[in-house]
Amino acid sequence: MKPQETKFTFVYNEMKQCILEGQILPGNSLPSSRVLCDQFHVSRYTINRVFDALREEGLIEIQPRLAPIVVSRKDTPRSSDSLFDILKQKESILQVYQTFALIMPPLQVFASQNCDVEIMPHYKKAMKVSRLGLSAGGWRPPSNLGYDILRIGGNTLLSELYSTFGLYNKLTFFTEECPYFSKHFLQGSASVTGVIIDILKGDDPSIKYSQLSNMYQRLTDSIESTLKYLSDTMPECPAQTGRLFSWNPMRGQDYYHSKIVDDLNLKIGLGEYSVGMYLPYEKQLARQYDVSISTVRKALSELEQRGFVKTLNGKGTIVIEPDDTGIHQLVLNSGYAEKALRYLHALQLMVLIIRPAALAAAPRFTRKELDELADKFTSPGSIYLADIFEAILKHTTLEPLYVILSETCHLLEWGHHFTYYPSRRYTLPHLNKQAITALQQLSEGNTGSFADGIADCYRYILVRVKKYMVEKYQFNNAANIRVPEKY
Repeated sequence: MKPQETKFTFVYNEMKQCILEGQILPGNSLPSSRVLCDQFHVSRYTINRVFDALREEGLIEIQPRLAPIVVSRKDTPRSSDSLFDILKQKESILQVYQTFALIMPPLQVFASQNCDVEIMPHYKKAMKVSRLGLSAGGWRPPSNLGYDILRIGGNTLLSELYSTFGLYNKLTFFTEECPYFSKHFLQGSASVTGVIIDILKGDDPSIKYSQLSNMYQRLTDSIESTLKYLSDTMPECPAQTGRLFSWNPMRGQDYYHSKIVDDLNLKIGLGEYSVGMYLPYEKQLARQYDVSISTVRKALSELEQRGFVKTLNGKGTIVIEPDDTGIHQLVLNSGYAEKALRYLHALQLMVLIIRPAALAAAPRFTRKELDELADKFTSPGSIYLADIFEAILKHTTLEPLYVILSETCHLLEWGHHFTYYPSRRYTLPHLNKQAITALQQLSEGNTGSFADGIADCYRYILVRVKKYMVEKYQFNNAANIRVPEKY
């Protein structure tokens, strides 16, 4: 099982990387501890520990009652060193931009609908860059405006993804140390920022989606051209040893027992452990997940609280039909309610990103694979969408996109009860019918209709789960979750 990451570790690593990548320039202050607590979902104690560690490394300066200031460092890499480092990572950097171009347009269109861009915290600074060019603040104010817009919608997964891209895109290098990129993309940079702001202010989501897609594709093409030019000018291009893209939306909360709960929950939801079956013995589960028996017991106890299993003395743990009464009591618990909201946000995110992912993967399906998938769709108790998602994941060649899809799917494991058990006789056949129709479209070569159909499957789940949570469990927070439109 993947090692846990402490809350301190993930905040420290991200803040340090943010400083080293030049996202916050020397002389500028970090966000306040209150803002960081809200951003990372951690206590002020954790943020203060991070500040102390960054100060010990000489990265920031702390003064009483003031936000920490980023300090200039003597060991800042020379441009030649930066170039060598960039070329070592050129393939992974390009994949970051290619993924960004695929998924950022739907995220920004969704977040900016009914959003007054002009009241965002970084709007005025971004407009100054629009009027005066990069000399008025560089790429940071427009980038910060993008973060503001994604954050305002309430789904923190969107802004977390945006921040993660910033740790891998090396934008400081391209905009401040690479004249070739500045000449080919940033020439007239004031208009680039202005165009993006004008797009985000628009009312028609379809037009915004098309315009943002074109803008981000132009950015990606410019990055690719720049990397090729830099490779050609380097006498000996270094071997590729780029950083692997990482996004962990459960960072600091991915406890071992929670991972076991989610995995068993998924297997119960998919029918691998059906009602009436016994789970493996505690010792077997401990070996399987490489954890202690006490951790397994903690996981089984939570599953029993959810109403999915029941432990019988001397016999083991048996899978049972979920009990609505027990689930209702759990929903009233604040910790459980937070997880339920996270699950709904993950569904919302999946609706937005699965279409471009399916569209990119569609041409790689072979006739044999399509026939094998069709052959699987014979059992009325199966969840066909899960098989199609795995096939899409298999054909996802962009590593960052693969990571994002996988992690979003892991977040969805938590909510299989809400997805498939309520009104199972109606919900699952309808969902399977949608999945079959989508696969037929792909078989006929209609890749766009296939991608739309898969997005519709997750959209249907979100609509049903929202309705069920509000009406059955009076979980009124679910009513505020918007269902993304088709763009």
